[in-house]
Amino acid sequence: MANTAAVALITGLSALGGSGLTGVISLAMHRRQARHQESMAAIEREAARQDQHRDARKEAYVQFINQAVKTANANADLLSKGARESEETYDQAQGRSRDAFGELWPRLALVNVEGPDDITELADEVAKSLQAEHTAAIRTREDATYMSSFVAASRTRWQAQRDFTAAARRLMSGQVAAAPLSPEIAP
Repeated sequence: MANTAAVALITGLSALGGSGLTGVISLAMHRRQARHQESMAAIEREAARQDQHRDARKEAYVQFINQAVKTANANADLLSKGARESEETYDQAQGRSRDAFGELWPRLALVNVEGPDDITELADEVAKSLQAEHTAAIRTREDATYMSSFVAASRTRWQAQRDFTAAARRLMSGQVAAAPLSPEIAP
């Protein structure tokens, strides 16, 4: 009977030890799986955050480009036939131009917040060139000999918009953010 009790004790201890070892191994595997799942969730959260940031940038860039085009059109309206022939039509064109610039500045600020620096510099160039174009349009209306300065300012503005758009496109596609400023608008 002592042998039977000893065998039963050894068998019980072996079963208990095996259960404990299985439990420890199972616990280790579950911890490893939990760490892996945490890691994957963190990666997914970071990817979602980056997507959200990229979407916010894209929206800021698109809004800025659209408003720059509207502002350029408002600048050109200052030299329309109607604006040249009627003071009232010119005043209305001036109002549209003023409104367009009023909508441009917040969009420029948003681009400056979203960055990066090379994009913001290009956006600033677009805004400066729009202002120069506006000034040239007013001078041209007052004195037609300034038409060449308006045309030159419009070309500079057009190139600044293209440079900004190309840099934004490269950034959104994951390429190098921006190329050097074009020679026409380099300081």
